[in-house]
Amino acid sequence: MDCKDRYIELYSVQPEKIADSIRQGHCHYAKMKYIEDKYGDVKGVFLNAYHWYVRQASAIVERPEQAESGIWTFVNKRYTEQHPGYQVMKLHVPVEEAVFFRMSDWNKVLNLRYVGRTKEEENNFSEKLEKYGVSYEGDVYQTSFYPQLKRELTESWMNLFRFDHEIKAGGRPKLEDLQAGLWCIKKEWVADENEGSADEKKGFH
Repeated sequence: MDCKDRYIELYSVQPEKIADSIRQGHCHYAKMKYIEDKYGDVKGVFLNAYHWYVRQASAIVERPEQAESGIWTFVNKRYTEQHPGYQVMKLHVPVEEAVFFRMSDWNKVLNLRYVGRTKEEENNFSEKLEKYGVSYEGDVYQTSFYPQLKRELTESWMNLFRFDHEIKAGGRPKLEDLQAGLWCIKKEWVADENEGSADEKKGFH
């Protein structure tokens, strides 16, 4: 089946006001201000990661002008967090509208760490840092003392997207912590919680 005919079931946590707005027909886009408010005084470090994500993900799925950042969704509902005043929204999203990655990999980017395709690659980079006397990977990014290591570090972040093509080609890795970034949430994607899964309906495996 062609990717444009595929849908996947995703879950997103949104404030009730935004969830209601989406159901009323308004597309929801993420603003960088949400990120700034979330991280407060330490926002500078994290904004670097989010701006990097926006640049790279825009090359995978075209970004609408209104979208300043990605909206995080989860393949597995158990990774959603319940908070007062928020709703967990079940979505049926066309696969080509999503950018797929692992939560654990995104956390590495967010913390300015190396993202290897294998554990061996990550261990090799750690050993290289030890030789340079670097104890914290983030120092490689935030100082000008290690230009070559910084280049290797930032280039490794592209591994964040290594599962995206595989999923869109027709498969889904057996990974518990798969996430998907969306540029918006549309009313037509909001699913009835009583419906069967999108994967079952569309044959996406």
